[in-house]
Amino acid sequence: MSDERPGDAKFAWAPALRWVRGNTPQTLRLDLIAGLSLAAFVIPESLAYASLAQLPPVTGLYCYLVAGIAYAIFGTSRQLAVGPTSSLAIVIATGVVAMAGGDASRAIALASAVALIVGFVSVAGRYVGLANAAYFISDSILIGFKTGAAFYIAATQLPKLFGLESEGGNFFERIGHVVLSLPETHILSLVIGLSAIVLFVVFERTFPGRPTTLVVVFAAIFVMSVFGLAEKGVHIVGELPTGLPRIGVPSIHVSDISNLIPIALACFLLAYGESISVARSFAQKHGYDVDPEQELTAMGAANIATGFAHGFPVAGGMSQTAVNDLGGASSPLALVVTSGAIALTLLFFAPLFHNLPAPLLAAIVLMAASHLVKIEELRQLRLASRSEFLIALIALFGVLLFGMLDGLLLAAVGSLIMVIARASRPNIVVLGRDPATGQYVNRARYPGVKDPPGTLVVRSAGAWFYFNAEYIRRHIIGLVDNAPPDIKIVVIDCSIVPAIDTTAGMTLRTLARSLAARGIKLALAELRDDVLEDLKAVGAEQDLESIAAHRTIDDCLQQAP
Repeated sequence: MSDERPGDAKFAWAPALRWVRGNTPQTLRLDLIAGLSLAAFVIPESLAYASLAQLPPVTGLYCYLVAGIAYAIFGTSRQLAVGPTSSLAIVIATGVVAMAGGDASRAIALASAVALIVGFVSVAGRYVGLANAAYFISDSILIGFKTGAAFYIAATQLPKLFGLESEGGNFFERIGHVVLSLPETHILSLVIGLSAIVLFVVFERTFPGRPTTLVVVFAAIFVMSVFGLAEKGVHIVGELPTGLPRIGVPSIHVSDISNLIPIALACFLLAYGESISVARSFAQKHGYDVDPEQELTAMGAANIATGFAHGFPVAGGMSQTAVNDLGGASSPLALVVTSGAIALTLLFFAPLFHNLPAPLLAAIVLMAASHLVKIEELRQLRLASRSEFLIALIALFGVLLFGMLDGLLLAAVGSLIMVIARASRPNIVVLGRDPATGQYVNRARYPGVKDPPGTLVVRSAGAWFYFNAEYIRRHIIGLVDNAPPDIKIVVIDCSIVPAIDTTAGMTLRTLARSLAARGIKLALAELRDDVLEDLKAVGAEQDLESIAAHRTIDDCLQQAP
């Protein structure tokens, strides 16, 4: 492989030029093996995820057919495998399929339109800084969301596993329906589903990372065909359309777009957040870099291609990427090989999947969902930060109670409220001079420090904004009220104040006037240059006398009356 970095201008828009030039017979052989191994893994998985999205199973194959090629051209990760994921599938099922009113063709069109919107948002987002947008969905939210999603996904698949009719509703309503319907369980369906799960677990432990799913799939198809179990009530996939998808713009109403945009934005955050984290983890493993902005373009291209091919939103998934990596993938050429194998399947082998049992698809989804459960990470989060643990729980129970999309948005809003609440009450501490080092340190943590007589030195953490300025003012006035009566000067250490907006600047002037009325001078230490300019813009010098950047606390104390 070439040693050139992903950000090189020469390969800025088509990183494929880099890996095409860098391929050797050895890497070609590795990518061929990896691509075929990945195809064996994702063909049954894509059928299962399309079923999870409540779309015709073949749409999952359409996703992998085109998304991998598009990503291979524009992506900067050598191992990332792009296709349907369980979380995106369930968002489509809960957010889009209901709009279709039972019309399968309309459901496909709406899901494809969402993929197109995700693609266009991704490409356009490169120019407006959306490369960082996914980080607004914190790790705490993702931990809770993925765990909740795993349980929610399981609730949607249990009826298929037990051979029951599915019902809508939230997690608890779906589980209640399964429990009440247990007497109607179709025993053959349950046996097939449970047997598949047992085989998946055994193979996963015996041949970790290997594409053994296809072995179980063909074994199940063989059993179904030989014993005619479809005639005995076991639901099957049925006829898969033969041939490649027709490329075209989804046929939707203009009025649908406004309803699809919130769903598409949620899919974008999930898709890019998951993709960039998976891409970075494997890039770190192999010692190279990925370009977050170029990854936006690549993810956009993959989703646009999927939308035109009548698929649904795609992302880089951990399990398929791990299979690709284990197969020895050294470049995105492996994805092209996978797409070629899927094209051959659509053209010649689709009829082989006619007798694929629905309980087996449910088992595949349940196994994928089990890897989303983050109980240990929740436990660690509870020990590390109770506030972030609370956010994770909001995400988890939000998904269970309100569904995937609303649960994610609820957690994001809850997290934002907590951030604002924390920022509205910044930490303000009283400082004292450490006689050993001469540094000013938190007096509460170092009770042996000395206070210069007639002074009060405080430090405020974080930016001063319109929503926290009054809290800061009142807090400092309270500290003055509780200080000895001989206070002559109050010094605010601004070394960790990155910004002061106009409203906060005016509030600072009010604080200076209030202190002056008591005969106390206010001074600002360690001001940044840009913060100084903001204060001068609101006329702060009129009430604080002279202000200067980078003035030390000792410099300010020398101004004491």
